Amino acid sequence: MKSSLQPGSVFHKRIYPYNHQFKYKTVSALINLDELDIINKLFLFSVNSFNLFSFFFKDHGERNDNNPKYFILKNITKKFNDKTKYTIYLYCTPSFFGYVFNPISIYLCKDKKNKIKYVCYEVKNTHHEQHCYFIKIKKNSEKIYSKLQKKFYVSPFLQMNLKYKFYLFNKKNIFLLNIDVYKKNQIILKTGISSKTVALNNMTLIYYFIKNLFFAQKVIILIHYQAIKIFIKQKTFFSKPQKNNDTVSFYG
Repeated sequence: MKSSLQPGSVFHKRIYPYNHQFKYKTVSALINLDELDIINKLFLFSVNSFNLFSFFFKDHGERNDNNPKYFILKNITKKFNDKTKYTIYLYCTPSFFGYVFNPISIYLCKDKKNKIKYVCYEVKNTHHEQHCYFIKIKKNSEKIYSKLQKKFYVSPFLQMNLKYKFYLFNKKNIFLLNIDVYKKNQIILKTGISSKTVALNNMTLIYYFIKNLFFAQKVIILIHYQAIKIFIKQKTFFSKPQKNNDTVSFYG
């Protein structure tokens, strides 16, 4: 099985107009969306049903009963006129006892030579909204850089008129995503994910369950706890704009 478990950590470092940083552990998975039938046979990991760990279609893509790989392939075909049936990997936090919140999930679209041809960053906020940034990769490299315009409200502490710089590195045993947030030419925030690759099986699921009890619930608690601390430091807040019906954007 090519799918893997990805134990690691998330960091957040606010640089301007004040300093604030934190880091917490998490357990993610890199899921080959063609292997869901195999994954569903694991005793502790289910697809579209309750378990210790679960993966639900409704949490990703079109957020319905369809495998999210069809959402990715449909958009690639529609925008880039590319009908190739890529192998789609999804990096995300699985549901833990039925609960999950993924601030960001990453789709990797690989060809038959295992080269990444497209990346999609699926960004969510706590209002149950999401925006997907599709990027066509023009150069074959393990290191992928992308410059994106912020299109989606994620926090009352970040205005809309900002730019992102994404740095993605995915090798055999390492997954790394760094995001720099810019206001004009001033970097105001650095955030990211780093994890290592381990086998996805019942033994590793038990091990990381014991090591990281209720990690999914802890994530949302930590988000709100850190929000309170930032609220005390920040003087300017940005209200949520009206919901944008355009939930995808394309680059490349």
